[in-house]
Amino acid sequence: MQVRSPQINLQHIISFYIVAHEESFSTASDKLCISEPAVHQQIRGLELHYGVKLFYVKRKRVHLTKAGEKLLVYAEEIFNQATMTENFLKSYRASILHIGIAGTLVPYLTGIIDKFKELYPTVQVTMREGPSAILVEELSSFRHDICLVGSLPTSDDGLRVLRIPEVERMVFVASPEHPLAGGTAVTWEDLTRYPLIIQHEGSCAREIVYRHFDSRCLKPLVGAEVDNIECAKGLARQKKGIALMFFPNVKEELVIGSLKIIPVVDGDIKLGIDVLMNREIDLSPMMKAFLDVVRAHFNQELSQISP
Repeated sequence: MQVRSPQINLQHIISFYIVAHEESFSTASDKLCISEPAVHQQIRGLELHYGVKLFYVKRKRVHLTKAGEKLLVYAEEIFNQATMTENFLKSYRASILHIGIAGTLVPYLTGIIDKFKELYPTVQVTMREGPSAILVEELSSFRHDICLVGSLPTSDDGLRVLRIPEVERMVFVASPEHPLAGGTAVTWEDLTRYPLIIQHEGSCAREIVYRHFDSRCLKPLVGAEVDNIECAKGLARQKKGIALMFFPNVKEELVIGSLKIIPVVDGDIKLGIDVLMNREIDLSPMMKAFLDVVRAHFNQELSQISP
């Protein structure tokens, strides 16, 4: 069944309710934050549109007509429902924060989430982990308030971008028994001779490694595509290939010796972090509070890349 949209102006109904409730156009003007002539114009427009008289003035007092008395029942319900709707939307933004984090960055940024929860225990925080490209798409569809992804060249896609530049390095790692794990620096061309373990399409880490190979007119030999950090580390330990990893994510394995860094000539890869927000949404108090926690965590201001 096709739903027909009501043609009535709900703001006129709310203005009618305020005038009726206050029994005064001037008081209604103050409460509605519009001029008194504008209030008269709204009520007059409502009366003319439907051909009914809603108010009359007697001895400088505003009185309801019979039609006005009957309309007041509906207007009060509309006013109350509108008030409850507004309160819901305000409280929803004030009590829930939806955050998306690129899978590569989750272990590195967990401390920020924990600190925010400690400072704002009444706020419900939802966190979604996924590839950067998917998170950006979901942010554009208003499924997140804030997303944290690896830095990539920006595009005009309706996002506000704040950047934390080059927070950590990325390294190639492999089993200590891998032929390239002898400690001697290898070339990018050497890397093309062995299987590479990379993240699925849409991942920032994948884009970074492909850009480095492309800039040297080389093509990597992809041995496996993975969707999480632990899987990539597990395959590298099993001598299934070489993995490009965010250094903080493999510190433990490097200490115990289950993985080893493969040094690469001209292989200094730094990863920055982009804090993304949808430009169409004003920053809520909780979003601003979260950004303050991010700034404090990295002890630096965020560079504004896109307004």
